[in-house]
Amino acid sequence: MAEYLAALREKIGYLQIFMAALIWGSYGLFVRALDYSPEYILFYRFLFGLFGLVVFVAVRDGLASMKPALVHWRLLLIPATLTGLSYLAYTYAINFTSVANAAFLIYTAPVFTVLFAPLMLKEKLELRTILALIISLLGTAAIMGYGGLFNVGLSLLGDFIALVGGMLYGFLALFLKRVPLSMLGPKSNIISSGYITLAFLPFVLFSAEGATWNGLLLLMFLGLFQQTLGTTLFHLGLRKVQAQHAGILTYSEPLGATVMAALFLYEGITPGSLIGGALIIAGGLIVIFRDSSKAAGKLTV
Repeated sequence: MAEYLAALREKIGYLQIFMAALIWGSYGLFVRALDYSPEYILFYRFLFGLFGLVVFVAVRDGLASMKPALVHWRLLLIPATLTGLSYLAYTYAINFTSVANAAFLIYTAPVFTVLFAPLMLKEKLELRTILALIISLLGTAAIMGYGGLFNVGLSLLGDFIALVGGMLYGFLALFLKRVPLSMLGPKSNIISSGYITLAFLPFVLFSAEGATWNGLLLLMFLGLFQQTLGTTLFHLGLRKVQAQHAGILTYSEPLGATVMAALFLYEGITPGSLIGGALIIAGGLIVIFRDSSKAAGKLTV
């Protein structure tokens, strides 16, 4: 019975991370709709996300419940830095290279998660994980348009910025797994969002940009949807699954981005998108439907 419950708990964790990645896939829609600088967008994303998180925790548990979490504030400084810099790198990379290049290189993040999980977290590197990584990476290339990747003449600077962003993003799950499991969730997200909001505050204070009411409403929805909901789901999922498995499941982000672009921007679904989506789903299923009894034995409840 205990093994069954542990395996069920792990499956719930997979679902939470999968849903978080799908939610993050909508980021490009917001960026395209908002005519603001990357720093301006990120500041309000994390500010409104922080607001939603504080209200949620205050209603559910009371703000006094944050005191035990605040003891571990140092452990979230690095994850917050990695989050802010990776989003900033992705947004800026688009200005120097093609969207396909920037997106593909950002989604190399799980490669770094899988490769460094054995070193940083002592996770055993599984053959299934490597296979799922290769399949999902090929799926991402197909979705982004493998024929348009790395064409001659595109800016190496943009490619380099995107690759650095992917590396930073890949290390995020590894550092979050060092945070006490009981703390991961809304409370860890509050501390991380607070750090990033403060970091981007000077860019807004000394900026000549001004937000319209429509822009602020869109920024508020971005923060509540992506940060309050999406990132909290990711933190909760990391309580239950290995970092390398979480990395593989984040490949559903480009899949979500493609579906949302088709629904809201009327961008066509290409054969490459269909093939890529199938490969990403296959990679995720390889991770999820492994031997549950072995997984339960490794899991800390």
